[in-house]
Amino acid sequence: MDFKKIFEQEDFNNPYIAQKRKLSVKIIALITVICVFLVGAVFTVGIVIGANTGMKNDMPLMQEAYQIMKKYYYKDISWDEFQEIAASAFAGSLDNFSGIVKADGSESTSGTYGISISSTIYNEHIISFVEPESAAWNSSAYYRFNEDLSVDDSFDPKATNVVIDEGDKVYGVIVEDKNEDGETKEYIYRLENASAQYMRQIVSEYDEAIFIIKKYIGNEQYASGYYGFYMEKQEPSDKTAYYYKYTDEVGIIKVLEFSNNTTIDFAECVNKFIENKNKKLILDLRNNGGGNSTTLEYMAQFLLNNPKKEELPLIKLVSNAGNGKQESNLVYSSAEDYANPENPYTAFPIASRVSGFEVVVLCNGGSASASEALIGALQYYNNAKIVGTKTYGKGVAQKVFVLSTGDYLYVTNGTYYVPTADEGGNMVWEKCIHGEGFTPDEENIVTDRIVAYAQDACTQRAMEILGY
Repeated sequence: MDFKKIFEQEDFNNPYIAQKRKLSVKIIALITVICVFLVGAVFTVGIVIGANTGMKNDMPLMQEAYQIMKKYYYKDISWDEFQEIAASAFAGSLDNFSGIVKADGSESTSGTYGISISSTIYNEHIISFVEPESAAWNSSAYYRFNEDLSVDDSFDPKATNVVIDEGDKVYGVIVEDKNEDGETKEYIYRLENASAQYMRQIVSEYDEAIFIIKKYIGNEQYASGYYGFYMEKQEPSDKTAYYYKYTDEVGIIKVLEFSNNTTIDFAECVNKFIENKNKKLILDLRNNGGGNSTTLEYMAQFLLNNPKKEELPLIKLVSNAGNGKQESNLVYSSAEDYANPENPYTAFPIASRVSGFEVVVLCNGGSASASEALIGALQYYNNAKIVGTKTYGKGVAQKVFVLSTGDYLYVTNGTYYVPTADEGGNMVWEKCIHGEGFTPDEENIVTDRIVAYAQDACTQRAMEILGY
């Protein structure tokens, strides 16, 4: 059985999990209007069954709603559009993980500045990730501004190397644009207290900009004044795993998602970990919403305490094989990378090459799905500790169907269990973390604001667990 897709569809509503797929603005607007008329889900049965045969006589609510929309909606709606929207609305209403994803729904971009920005409910825009070797990573401050945004002429950028870090706040951007007379002028957009949508719209419109940054100094405090960083957009990176040398003995690997790209990236991170003679690993899975299970299988083969280099069971998947028929399957770790046939690296247990290897996991409410499955396996095989806050709690899996439109229908069709030991020490499959997640031990609960590792309380606690 092919398990590749069981983790791929993540929570449409979870604010922690970065969404790369989305419906078009037109579809969203139409769904909103339709939902005013269509309360309940029964209408979609007729949509799915009668996709090519027209309205069914036993679907009066559906017929009534379409006639009203056809007559009164401010745009013309064809039957094909209506059934596509209605099917999508219904599938998405089943649970947080089922839904229809447009075949061409990937978000295009002309480039990236190399930073990820998380917006709070107070419309503060906090830098949550600085991509290594990106425009932001290599950028140092050109300017310093006082609190009133006047330029600090005493600032010498050559003598003071100020860089962007996670935890810093984006106050605004300065861009060049032409005015009504065709003259090029500088404009400042103050983004503090602006909506996330407005902020992202401004940032996406310009290929170069000066970012006005408020430096974070810890304990929810910021340094006085602001710094200006000039950056140009670059081609988006497809890397999803990064290695950081933290100390001579401790390395950090940050994994953003479990995608096909992650396998090679992760293997290269492991090789750097070993080359640098690291012995202890801090695995950062914060805000990692998961992905596909073949990536999980491959990564687990590196990480698990596995003296015999076997393929070890990671999760037990209990699913609906069709018409309510239940089937049960185990997903194992794997030395082979079935997600990416071009991967030149064969997975091996790090513990087989690194004496005293130990791993601590950083997690938070954005750690979900395959991330949680990996945590469960690491707790069972490695007795690994986790640091941070409670994980999301996604213990269900999806099956993917390709519709006649070419779009993808994700249907939640199974529950997965993580391994635990009974009183006799035998492996049992009784723990499902759906709606529960994993909670760190009381002494390892650390309020998770993501900042640079040098200031990160989660990393400091992980170091204490590792004996430093």
